[in-house]
Amino acid sequence: MRRPIYESMHLLMQRAHDQLTPADWFQLTDLADAAASEALRLAEVTQSIGCLVSEDGQSSTRFGSFQNSEDVFGLLCALSHSLETIGAMAEVGSYAASQLI
Repeated sequence: MRRPIYESMHLLMQRAHDQLTPADWFQLTDLADAAASEALRLAEVTQSIGCLVSEDGQSSTRFGSFQNSEDVFGLLCALSHSLETIGAMAEVGSYAASQLI
């Protein structure tokens, strides 16, 4: 499976590795915390969407945005993209922390 964001971040880290100062590495460690915050935000969003879909499924009149496979496909692709980005952020942050040790 191709992961363009993750692979691009990895490529950038490989190319920049020898050019970064300790201050640069320290700044990049913030990405690990940012990834955790983003993962929690995404968890809240997906839980809210789940609640909306559940409520809509129990209603006799449906109003939700996820009534067909195209809508669900779009949502799941967006979630996949967000999770890949979070993974790349966490990886860079963790790698940066290891460079400071």
